Amino acid sequence: MKKTTLNFLWHMHQPYYRDDQSGEIVMPWVFLHAIKDYYDMPWYLEKIPGIKATFNLVPSLMVQLKAYEDFEVRDKLLIALRKEIGALRHDERLYLAEHLFYANVEHMIKPLPRYYALYEKKLQYESNEALSENLSEQEFLDLQVLYILSWCGVYLRENNVTVKKLLDKGALFSHEEKITLLKSLTGFIATIIPYYKKLQEEGKIEVSTTPFNHPISPLLLDIQNGKKANPDTPIPEVSGNLREDVFEQVERAIGYYEKAFGKKPVGFWPAEGAVSYEFLEILKDHEVKWAASDEEILYKSIKKHDKNAIYQRNRLHFEKGDMALFFRDHALSDLIGFTYSGWNETEAVSDFVHRLEQIHQSSETDTLVNVILDGENAWEYYPNNAYDFFQRLYTTLSKLPWLKTATMQESMQKEEIPEFTLTTLEPGSWIGGNFNIWIGHSEKNRAWELIYRTGEDYEAHKERLSPEVRRKIIKEFLVAESSDWFWWYGDDHHTVEKDTFDALFRKHLINIYHLMELTPPAELFDPIVTKESKSRGKFFTEPQSSVMPIIDGKTDNFFEWMDAGEMDLLHELSSMNMQEFYIEKLLLGWDEKCCYFVMKGDIASLLDKAEVILQTPNQEYRYPVQKELLHTKEGRCQSAKVFELAIDKKIVWEEEISFRLVVEGQIAQQMPLYTKITFAKMDHLEKYWFV
Repeated sequence: MKKTTLNFLWHMHQPYYRDDQSGEIVMPWVFLHAIKDYYDMPWYLEKIPGIKATFNLVPSLMVQLKAYEDFEVRDKLLIALRKEIGALRHDERLYLAEHLFYANVEHMIKPLPRYYALYEKKLQYESNEALSENLSEQEFLDLQVLYILSWCGVYLRENNVTVKKLLDKGALFSHEEKITLLKSLTGFIATIIPYYKKLQEEGKIEVSTTPFNHPISPLLLDIQNGKKANPDTPIPEVSGNLREDVFEQVERAIGYYEKAFGKKPVGFWPAEGAVSYEFLEILKDHEVKWAASDEEILYKSIKKHDKNAIYQRNRLHFEKGDMALFFRDHALSDLIGFTYSGWNETEAVSDFVHRLEQIHQSSETDTLVNVILDGENAWEYYPNNAYDFFQRLYTTLSKLPWLKTATMQESMQKEEIPEFTLTTLEPGSWIGGNFNIWIGHSEKNRAWELIYRTGEDYEAHKERLSPEVRRKIIKEFLVAESSDWFWWYGDDHHTVEKDTFDALFRKHLINIYHLMELTPPAELFDPIVTKESKSRGKFFTEPQSSVMPIIDGKTDNFFEWMDAGEMDLLHELSSMNMQEFYIEKLLLGWDEKCCYFVMKGDIASLLDKAEVILQTPNQEYRYPVQKELLHTKEGRCQSAKVFELAIDKKIVWEEEISFRLVVEGQIAQQMPLYTKITFAKMDHLEKYWFV
């Protein structure tokens, strides 16, 4: 009987947020995901016998987890939280008034009634200044405790005595209770890495890793790889390369892993799935047995789009030796990362298993399916931190007679699965098979230029520096090479903390000059982020007045949709990135009789093979993507350059609605992903988004 082997790889990663010169951790995301995700994800798996997975832990994350084992850790947020309310400085109150609402409204704030009441109070004020001035000391204290509790994952809510007690209390917390909570969480964080080690030693999981600070290694080896992956990519004019840093990043990662887990890593998930033949040969020379990337890299390398090619074992051959390669099924991976959060878990798991079964049945031999994605950022968009989804998913998978889950190390040794040997490999990443998220935009290129120029100054002065100073400087360079800084530059991703990421990147380079006892160049104090790229990151623009368009599949008349609201679905994803977007923008508005929608994107490829489903809590309305005008008693639609829909206002006005795009019978996109549209409460919609 043929079998399908399913590999899950959950990638756990955060950049290095500490400024080593001041000693302060500038952003708290390691702490927050530590109490919500890093323990919960392997715990979800351990609860279901027979389920296995690979967890990829990036050293820049692990070293920061170690820092949070100290209650007095110098984290900007935690420093403020540890203070009595009356002792907070004005700037700290403003900082907290903003940051303490950085939580998903639907799944983290609403379930805590007191927190949601404070959130509704926040909506009454136009500025953090005004909010801060109008919060009583008890309200501020409750807000602090509830924020922490909202980030606590399911494991803590079920097993931590302090967390359970404060959740039951719900409000009117004391400063002493807040400190007790923070101390309890410090102790909990200290158990995370030992828990991974225990599960790996028991054979339930495999732990892989990434070059230390999560760099785009092919670009460090040769910045021209950006153009090799996509000839249209503008490359900054710099000389030399950063190839020695690749060896540093790899060797430091292996050393740190060995210290944490007592042995060398078997496999690597290269940062952002960014690979090149030369880089993987470096990993092979460091005794790494497997690596992984996206399916697009395989298609580019074999010069054809053959989906079956990713469902076999693949091996990359070098002049001396070889290594196993795994290529992610990005459709299955993206469904978990971006789509299923908007479904109930029964429907989501049924769809996922159906797709796996199609892969299994279409092959005459044993198959291998690789689902690889971010292991931390998606779950706040699921109810209950995705616990219900994973319990149903893992339980269902464990009962399938034709499927087994495995670790990467186990599956690369399954000789019953056919194997193909690659002799070449095209450079690229998990996004589009190129490096355009990290190079090519003027802001991204500016960041590369500053690294290279700082490197030139270091080379000119390093002979006079002590070994200890050189060590510190090299660390700053390695941190500055993290993919995260480049991810946020440009206009393809948005976060309200874009300025902070920019400042921290430049601070790492400024620190190098301070370590050399030189005055940093003035250009390092100039923000790279422009007002233009910041303004483009807005997910939702509210309607300004009523609209009355002609439903003809065209928007040639500018005035038809001039005052409509607009959702930029590409920016909705924020810290993540989804491929195969059919619909990129959703326009909406209304008049006295109807509510109207326009969907913009790759409409031409959808004609006569797709349908749009408008979902209300109690009913679905289906509309084909076709050139002919369709008129029903509920509404009308037509497609040409765009998809236009008008629907009776009475049907949707007070309802929470969303859309699904179905292409050739398969659900291809949910719009929006993480909220519902309510025309009657349009003023609140934008405030659901904080990254």
